[in-house]
Amino acid sequence: MNALFFVRMLSLKKSFVVAVAILWFFLGFSSIAGANNISAKLEKKENDNWFVTFVSEKPIKRLAFKSSPDNSRSKRWIPTATGYQFEFNDGRESVLREDGGEFTEVTFHLTPTYTVLPKEYAPFSPFSDGGYLLHAGRFFACAESCQPSLNHWHLTIATPESDNIILHGKIYQKSIQWEALDEGSKIYIGHRKPIQSDHFVSVIDELLPEKLQYQMSIQLPKLMVFFADKMGALGYRPALFASYSSTDDGRVGHQGGTLPGQIFMHWYGQESVIEAIDVDELFWLFSHEVAHLYQREGADVIDTADSWVHEGAADYFAGLAFGSIISKGFLLQKIKQAEQGCLASLEDNPVYLDASRKNPRVHYDCGLLIINAIDKQLKEQGSISIYELWSLYSSKISSGALAGADQFVLAAKPYLSSEMIKNLEKLKTSEFSALKFISKLTGDNT
Repeated sequence: MNALFFVRMLSLKKSFVVAVAILWFFLGFSSIAGANNISAKLEKKENDNWFVTFVSEKPIKRLAFKSSPDNSRSKRWIPTATGYQFEFNDGRESVLREDGGEFTEVTFHLTPTYTVLPKEYAPFSPFSDGGYLLHAGRFFACAESCQPSLNHWHLTIATPESDNIILHGKIYQKSIQWEALDEGSKIYIGHRKPIQSDHFVSVIDELLPEKLQYQMSIQLPKLMVFFADKMGALGYRPALFASYSSTDDGRVGHQGGTLPGQIFMHWYGQESVIEAIDVDELFWLFSHEVAHLYQREGADVIDTADSWVHEGAADYFAGLAFGSIISKGFLLQKIKQAEQGCLASLEDNPVYLDASRKNPRVHYDCGLLIINAIDKQLKEQGSISIYELWSLYSSKISSGALAGADQFVLAAKPYLSSEMIKNLEKLKTSEFSALKFISKLTGDNT
């Protein structure tokens, strides 16, 4: 074929592709341009008053919130201008003008105390020294209604210059702007100096037990170095927060959770609530959640029946890290507890799927026993470590495979006994006795 002719034909094909791409671009752009974006600006004033302002690009009649587990905004948000009202219908909270007219901007004075929301993170988790941990997702709003496809939220935070702002593991002053996604992030606002290293940033309330503060300031950095050494650096700095706020209405409790790259705990009540904290158990919890971060894509299990893979492994990795840093006997203690919990559940329901549906704790207890048994076989064979096995599995997921037991067992197949592989493959089937399998792993012939 004539080279010049070939080039011309290729050019025509490229022109056609470019024309189609341009058409799709303008179709998409017109759709985006037709959308009405809402921006939210949170402001902390010098007198510790908090405000949020919502601005719409076009006049609207209703400001709708993405998540409304209850109608507590109407009780805790006070409009700074008259003529606005909250409406709560069918689990959806929104703001309208009392006269039904249009508006482009509305500002609210906020109540920055801790409040419990049903199945959602609190908007404010105060620290005892006047700092705050905010949940950005509480401030996601839309014009008229929130469509499921909408997943970009423009947020701004402005604070006094003396405050630190910690978002996505980075520290800022005065103000930040960003596009939030999914559930949103936790943002720290306050003047407490964070604990930080190349591997994490953390803020720990000064009223939390002294032993916990020691663990978080001295031993937590060692924990992060341990995981980075065994499972590879994350490429970003996760943030870890522990806060406490007193109450005068008798409320006592705590809430913890995780968001991408973040782990947090909050206690509220009289100081007796923090005196009762089991510091080693709490550090174990942090270790477990940190392990999930280092599990990367392998933790994103699709089928809940496969949760033993990432939950059991997170407990096991946490135990190995714990033993390296604090107490070598703690993992053995956890394994003994897991034996009791797992076997007790399986005695009632020998089929794993039935047992885990009745008691999700089975994924942690039985999962820890399975991962422990796998590691024993890997050590006996001497070919790869449990960390290397996880890396092999996780790389399959990053290459497009679905996270779960099938891929984990496939990654482990060259390194484990045929009997172990066969049992793992049958684990969640209805005819397989998980009780017999795990009893054998623990040396219990029940």
